[in-house]
Amino acid sequence: MEYIDSDDIKAFLAESYENINQIENDIVDLEKASVSVDSLSRIYRCLHTLKGNCGFLAFHKLERLAHAGESLLNQLRTGNLTINTEIATALLQTIDSIRKIFTSIEANNNEGSEYYSNLIQKINSLQSTTSIKATPLLENPTSQVAPTSSTSETIRVDVDVLDKIMNLVGELILSRNQVLQFANHVDDIAFTKISQNLNVISSELQFIVMKTRLQPINIILQKLPRAVRDIEVASHKRVHLDIIGAETELDRSIIEFIKDPIMHIVRNCIDHGIETPEVRTSLGKPIEGKLYVLAFHEGGTVNIEIGDDGKGIEPELVLAKALELGLINSSQAQTKSEAEIINLIFLPGLSTSSQVTNLSGRGVGMDVVKTNIDRVNGSIQVYSQPGQGTVFKIRIPLTLAIISALIITANDQYFTIPQTNVQELVRLEGDAISERLDILYDIPVLCLRGNILPLVYLNKVLGFDEDVPLSVLKNIEIETIEIETIYIVVINIDEYHFGLVVDSIEDTEDIVVKPLGKQLKDVSIFTGATILGDGKIALIIDTIALAIQAGVTPQTQKRFNTTVIDDNKERVSVLLFEGVENARMGIFLTLANRLEEFDSKDIKIVGNQKVIQYNNEIISLIDLNEVFLGASKILPDSIIQVVVITFNHQNYGLIVNSIIDIVEEPLKIQGASTRPGVKILATIQNEITEILDIEKIIALANPYLIK
Repeated sequence: MEYIDSDDIKAFLAESYENINQIENDIVDLEKASVSVDSLSRIYRCLHTLKGNCGFLAFHKLERLAHAGESLLNQLRTGNLTINTEIATALLQTIDSIRKIFTSIEANNNEGSEYYSNLIQKINSLQSTTSIKATPLLENPTSQVAPTSSTSETIRVDVDVLDKIMNLVGELILSRNQVLQFANHVDDIAFTKISQNLNVISSELQFIVMKTRLQPINIILQKLPRAVRDIEVASHKRVHLDIIGAETELDRSIIEFIKDPIMHIVRNCIDHGIETPEVRTSLGKPIEGKLYVLAFHEGGTVNIEIGDDGKGIEPELVLAKALELGLINSSQAQTKSEAEIINLIFLPGLSTSSQVTNLSGRGVGMDVVKTNIDRVNGSIQVYSQPGQGTVFKIRIPLTLAIISALIITANDQYFTIPQTNVQELVRLEGDAISERLDILYDIPVLCLRGNILPLVYLNKVLGFDEDVPLSVLKNIEIETIEIETIYIVVINIDEYHFGLVVDSIEDTEDIVVKPLGKQLKDVSIFTGATILGDGKIALIIDTIALAIQAGVTPQTQKRFNTTVIDDNKERVSVLLFEGVENARMGIFLTLANRLEEFDSKDIKIVGNQKVIQYNNEIISLIDLNEVFLGASKILPDSIIQVVVITFNHQNYGLIVNSIIDIVEEPLKIQGASTRPGVKILATIQNEITEILDIEKIIALANPYLIK
């Protein structure tokens, strides 16, 4: 084979990979839509271009394969053939084979030893298949070739170069922090101005370089239509896939970790969740199952939601399987909540499939999901309701290189906590210490707006101080204690919280994450280290590992939820209403916008979802009877009571039986959630009231409502 310049091969592969990814999705769309002039033209044009480039680079096997696919497409374009599953499968196999040749070229600069004769023969035989001749889609197959531009606003940069630039920017940020720290102690106006200018420029440079590393999550999501199509065919199911937020960007290093988890979850949603057309018909569901993938930015993190409208997860089945496999014992099973039981699906070796198939049943997959997400300091939550569907919520940091962190101290040493884990900061002084802190089950706790948060003393966890001043908390001789101020960082992890007691809270700062050496790899409580502006080293705390080591878990908080809180200084406003089966329910008033009455005949059904016209917009209605009981009790030509609520900047209408009252009083928590959708049990006006969890209510009503 004649010599080919390596740069030419790299350029050829980069362009070709983009083309075949687009072709793959177009073929899947073409199969579902049957006829699409744009898709056919795009596929044909890409294969034609690929074939031409192969001629210049002397890739003859690839050229023959592309030519065969191009010829089959030409038969579709001219109307001699109509698209069907067999033709679509052959075209997708062609794309797979082309991609295989690309891999060989990339690794060895040759096309490999395979000739793909059987595939080419199959493609040729499909072209000779007798078919009813359709109307030609294009008069001139070559007339729609897109013109090429002589100029380009983009260039391709090697990933290694970007990584080196990022490392240098990280060092620049460290130096900038040191200069700013020094400027605070120097009385020199000129130097101060220079340091401020350096801060502005370096911050802008950091932002720009970070953007060069960001890639749209569509790099992963564009592969889903083909994967869903293949799983559909293999499982004999029909699935409609919605992808929302494909333009959401995140660091390229994180993309590598989450592509497998997303694919595993999608596969499980179809195989375990969505029922066959026959079963869905018998249940009164649409034949075509719904699967959605939603990505969006929120608070410095990337949120990815994957949900289906299938049969959901049955906690009893999961628990029985875990006991059968010996993954938990009977005593552990008795103490687990429904949410904890569902999370058992992430245990290695657990599968609820009754038989092993090509898709699942081996107990491998969901444990890989959890492991990969944990490696990027992310979290995953599962919400499911039997018969309604399942939603997986993944939350991951935008980048791992430079993060915003809170700087704290313990025993005169500096530590940092990622800002994504910090919910709020609490400072207690004087009498507030004895009023707000207490001891429950021999664990110090903080009463914060009706919630009980277990406290973790950082000095004690790190071994600096073995003694916790419990006498302060128990109000014993409070005036003799020298502690005048307590600083608490409220940490949020996977929907549970705890308070971290520290010596002081210094500042927030963009820090450069440096990995720990091999000698410290077993110290799980820290994820890395950084250099602060004054040149001191600060370890970065892994909040999840800290919670585990301190013994603070959701089970801990569950014990606290059975305790009555009566803090006269912490009053909350609650909207009370009659919910399902005359149950007394409520939501925090901050979520409610208005109380409305609508005529039931004004309710419309769009995609199995109740909607209504409200203030020049269409809002979704959530029927609590459907959420909790599975059936609506709305009578024809009746007036319904609706609480208009706002969640994630989206309005919803909560259908209730009747409005009771709006009250403001201390919240006395009497118990944990009794069923999905209920946040807590509380005593309000001396009556037990279920306080609803609006986010879960929306997810239970219809996961597609969440924006």
